[in-house]
Amino acid sequence: MSDGHLTGRTLFCIGMTQLINWGITFYMPGVFGTAIMAETGWSPVVTFFGLTIAMLVMGLVSPLTGPLIARTGGRTMMMAGTFAIILGCFLMAFTRSTTSWMAVWLLMGAGMRLALYDAAFALLVEITGAAARRAVALVTLLGGLASALFWPAGAALLHVTDWRHALIVYGCAGIVSLLLLSTVPAGHRRNPFVTGQSARATSGTAEERKASVSGLWYATLIALMSFVSTGVSTHFPQILAAWGMSAMTGMLWGVGQVSARLLDVASGARTSAVRLNLIIGILLPLCFLAGLAGNVNPVAAAIFVLSYGAVNGLSTVVKAVLPLVLFEPQQYARRTGILLSPAFFLAAIAPSVYAMLLERYGIPGTLLLSAILTLFITAISVVIGRRHPASAEQRRDKIATSRPQKNR
Repeated sequence: MSDGHLTGRTLFCIGMTQLINWGITFYMPGVFGTAIMAETGWSPVVTFFGLTIAMLVMGLVSPLTGPLIARTGGRTMMMAGTFAIILGCFLMAFTRSTTSWMAVWLLMGAGMRLALYDAAFALLVEITGAAARRAVALVTLLGGLASALFWPAGAALLHVTDWRHALIVYGCAGIVSLLLLSTVPAGHRRNPFVTGQSARATSGTAEERKASVSGLWYATLIALMSFVSTGVSTHFPQILAAWGMSAMTGMLWGVGQVSARLLDVASGARTSAVRLNLIIGILLPLCFLAGLAGNVNPVAAAIFVLSYGAVNGLSTVVKAVLPLVLFEPQQYARRTGILLSPAFFLAAIAPSVYAMLLERYGIPGTLLLSAILTLFITAISVVIGRRHPASAEQRRDKIATSRPQKNR
């Protein structure tokens, strides 16, 4: 598919929607949580459980995104999701009971699945096809700045107003995101579903069976990555405090994440998704080995925070572009919509599971168990690499980039 519509302006607009949408949803409870609890008297469990509900809803909604993007297109789907987020912010500003608080998070969860990274990646693939690799890296680079910008911005808002009015400001920021999306050209919609005799003819082919098996490996890989990443990042302040390190050290996570994505963009996103996935699989256990030494060595602790942030930054890119190796571009939205559901469910329960692990085994035991889990990620990365050699992907990229380019 030609990427004629994917101009620098379009990429910037999509990237800015991710920066805004992540900032006003996923990172919002961390900024406003204390103020919300102080005014309402709600417990931390009630206040932050809303985000867990949202992630569970994302898992339930995810399989529906493939058919939805086929019928409406990625831009329309993202605009609907952003509108749901805007409405959720405004409704939250007026919630007075825990029931209404949780109900609004149901709406937010649906909007988040339709408007955050995975939806944006589907839109990029809809526009560019197999040539979406560099575009994905650029969008994640902007989206990765959400915490760095919205944490201080949200804290500044609380100095001049209360959390309810701050949420109204967040809703207005969502309107800006919606306006940015309205300027994005619609992609070339293609129906990813094959019916009738064609479906029966292709479903039993060796290539289709290989894609199905690879899809299961991909779903398991991303689910494990999401579980470990969400669990560890949620309890990062507790881990840093136990090591005697200030919360400012946590900034190394963001530095590592953005730096890794920036390096990927600066290199022209030339590293194949298969090879990048293998690099992540190898580095993950090494990160946790450094973390195990963090209790006695502050340098090792800093290395763990910085390197794990970098690996997480790259894992978002891998989650987006690896399916372009495993499946045809026209199958992207349908397959990822289904295969990412387990990742949302595991991410939703990860904070609670890690809280129990920390209570029972302490930080060293929890990091050791995490290291063991990452060894499974390493093994799956090797399996995917053997099933889909990087050279095959590079040939596909060469074909995609050699097509005539329009309106660049």
